[in-house]
Amino acid sequence: MSLTINPRDLATPAIIADPYPAYDALRADSPVAGYADWPPGTVPGQDAPLQAWALLKHEHVLAAARDPQTFSSANFQQGTGAPTLMLVNHDDPEHAGLRKLVSLAFTPRRIRELRPDIEAVVKDLLDALPDGEIDVVAQVCAHLPARLMLRLLGLPPAMSEKFQLWSNAFMLSAAMTAEERNASNVEMVGYFQQTVSERAARLAGGAAPNDDLIDALLIAEADGKRLSHDEVWRFCFTLVVAGSETTMYYATNCLQVLISRPELYAKLQADRSLIGRFQSETLRRTGPPQRLFRKVTKDVEIGGKAIKAGEWVALFFAAANHDPAVFAEPYEFRLDRTNASGQLSFGHGIHYCLGAPLANLEVECLLNAVLDRYASLQPGSSPAVPQTATLLQHSHTSIPARLVKRRSKLEEANIAQVKEVFVRFGSGNVPAILELLDDEVRIEFYGPSVIPYAGDYRSRKEARRFFETVLASVDIHQFDAEEFIAQNDQVIVTGHLRLTAKATGGTIESDFVHVITLRNGRWLRFRDFMNTAVAVAAFTAQAEEVA
Repeated sequence: MSLTINPRDLATPAIIADPYPAYDALRADSPVAGYADWPPGTVPGQDAPLQAWALLKHEHVLAAARDPQTFSSANFQQGTGAPTLMLVNHDDPEHAGLRKLVSLAFTPRRIRELRPDIEAVVKDLLDALPDGEIDVVAQVCAHLPARLMLRLLGLPPAMSEKFQLWSNAFMLSAAMTAEERNASNVEMVGYFQQTVSERAARLAGGAAPNDDLIDALLIAEADGKRLSHDEVWRFCFTLVVAGSETTMYYATNCLQVLISRPELYAKLQADRSLIGRFQSETLRRTGPPQRLFRKVTKDVEIGGKAIKAGEWVALFFAAANHDPAVFAEPYEFRLDRTNASGQLSFGHGIHYCLGAPLANLEVECLLNAVLDRYASLQPGSSPAVPQTATLLQHSHTSIPARLVKRRSKLEEANIAQVKEVFVRFGSGNVPAILELLDDEVRIEFYGPSVIPYAGDYRSRKEARRFFETVLASVDIHQFDAEEFIAQNDQVIVTGHLRLTAKATGGTIESDFVHVITLRNGRWLRFRDFMNTAVAVAAFTAQAEEVA
């Protein structure tokens, strides 16, 4: 049964959490009138939402993005107190001039040279993670872009938390009162105005420019023109609010795919050349940016609908990315999708996101570091929490997960050796077992003397007696080692066994834990933990029956 959606419901929490079925329901009628929502920087509860036509077909979104003269970006925050974004809120020819100047400072070379900085930030974040369950959003993804922006702009590391708060407030993804949101915007603008003013005064005083983006923007010159101080601080805060928020959710969505799809994790681990395809397909299937507004400058017809000059349209890039007319099986995640790079999550045309290469590089570095360090990403004990505050971005605000560390070569070798001992024990080959034991091996099997093989055995000779006694005392029906946990020279084995005591016919069934310490690849110490009460009962069963 098809879903029935009213366009005014697009901005409601349930649809924000999972908007794609709603896009599917509306796409055939695109463009659809009646959508109402707030642009970034505006203040719900104070500013009125924009009333707009929703463009949901790929051909409609692409055509509008390619025609900035008809579909204007100029200040969609007009009539509000929101600070104007740089480039995002400009049309040509002003946009072209500003972008040329900004590009002199925000160069591909500068972005490429950030790789060591990004890798260092990622390493610091992963090094700080505790063992066990974490929240990948709060403890990793939220910090990466904010910390990198600080390095890029040459600002104090202590500003990281402020950057995150400012971004969440401006991009409407944090629940706030109108007063709180206004205060955040005012604080952010004031900070960047003061910082740029101080930097400009320093340069005017003859100081050499720092090797950071703020100073590079202040000295950039093209065709005899420079950016004004107002334009510099606006570009700085645009980078922070748009770049930090989008990259945080971009990284979040990539990790969420890997947590839910372990086979993809294994593929990327085996072949890192697939990472670029993985990023493109993630951006297509669950790219964070959902839509941007444009104002129509002249009467135009789209999809048989007449849209008049002065009306607003919302370009739903995310809906275009799910258009089955362009992307077959749009809900499927396909690494072999040949046109995934045609996704529109970073826009198209003159407003293609200037920060896209940086966002891609940040996420690439994060993915490589995670793949290097962890054997797998596994779901946490509670479900992920979707972002439901704004349709600007699609992602999660919390993703509990378990990061399973990769074993070192030593740990892999030790596990392999432990498994080999289990194989030889299962075949009853005691001489072959002894070949894998250290000369000073010690075996500790806990329990009372009624268990024939309980005791403390020291030396290889004593170890022979232990294994021979075990095999002489029980028939082995099941001896399954289920998990091997290695840390340096220690291997912990957990599993389940089912044995029969030969002397009594009593059954021993129990989970077990073996703790094995190795030296130079040979068993140095073996400790056995199982339900000794079950073993005692099995070995005393006949005596109790006779009594």
